[in-house]
Amino acid sequence: MKLLRRILAALLCSSLLVTTGCEFRDIDLRLFVVAMGVDLIKDQPDMLRFSFKMEIPTGDPKSGEEKSMVITQDSSTVAKAVRELKSKVDKELDFGHCKGMMYGEAYARKNIRGIQDWTVRRRDMQLLMYPAVAIPTAEAVLKTQPPTERIAGTSLFLALSEDGTESPYIIKTYSFDLARRISEEGMDPILPVVEVQGETLMNINRMALMNKEKVKDILSPEETKLFNLLYHNNLRSDFSTKLDGNLFEINVTSTRAGYNIKTLEAGKERIQYKVRLEGILEEKEGGGQLTQGEVKEIEKALSKNITDDVTKLLVKIRNTGLDPLGFGLRYYGTHWNNETEVKQWKEMYPRIQFLVDVHTKIRSSGYNR
Repeated sequence: MKLLRRILAALLCSSLLVTTGCEFRDIDLRLFVVAMGVDLIKDQPDMLRFSFKMEIPTGDPKSGEEKSMVITQDSSTVAKAVRELKSKVDKELDFGHCKGMMYGEAYARKNIRGIQDWTVRRRDMQLLMYPAVAIPTAEAVLKTQPPTERIAGTSLFLALSEDGTESPYIIKTYSFDLARRISEEGMDPILPVVEVQGETLMNINRMALMNKEKVKDILSPEETKLFNLLYHNNLRSDFSTKLDGNLFEINVTSTRAGYNIKTLEAGKERIQYKVRLEGILEEKEGGGQLTQGEVKEIEKALSKNITDDVTKLLVKIRNTGLDPLGFGLRYYGTHWNNETEVKQWKEMYPRIQFLVDVHTKIRSSGYNR
């Protein structure tokens, strides 16, 4: 028994001698890629331009000293671009902190599935990063540095994640959700749109509608706000209406939206939407306090305006043939004819009607101090 233990101990020691150590590199030997972008090259149709925004470690992030750089690499594939990029830097590239993937508008209108598939397959890429459409190019967005940015890329991520700012014009999308919508039947992808304005400003107030491969349409800021109203509950926003020539602005603090698909009679299928809003009167034209009757009239006028605008938006989305709200997925989940439900929905959706019911409640008309 003692001889066996000695033999096992000797084998264990010998195995430790031939075991290789891990290739761990200290933080000062790494370059952290915090965002990536891809654009088309006009005179080279077979090549793509990849942009990598890298943060250079400085020690204390509170010092306000920001060090970053954007390197571009032209290549036929993203995997090849990463390998070629390593010949331009003196440190190891680390994609573990990459939180943004920008698709240039021209590239997004062509086909994003190849790059999106790479971001999902690569083991060190986060599925929680934020994809977006970049205007005019992804390179221009990544090179924009707002004066409020203290750490490389944080201004973009704080806006897209809504951790820093909460705007009704920003649609939040994760990489895993984009991948799910691309592969899921009955639901189409959506992406926020990041547009460069000047040298230090990025504006995010529109959203892109996609099929399973590319961008088909870009909504206006007001349409994006209405989409968020249908897509999220408790949206903090503002809506305005005019009554007797005076403008009234409502600060909405609570919202709820839900729908049902009615297919009781063939040829008369419809989607019934119910939207509920609550808020306070934030701004109005004209002096004097409002009576309870005038507040009721403002509620009715605002409800009618939102009803008309939401109906127009839903019809516009339906006419594109896209389904970003997942109506088809709801239909598949509530009907059990698995063999024919996809065909039935595709025949039904182009002619389906929308019945929108909006109810607005003004909790306070405000007061003068």
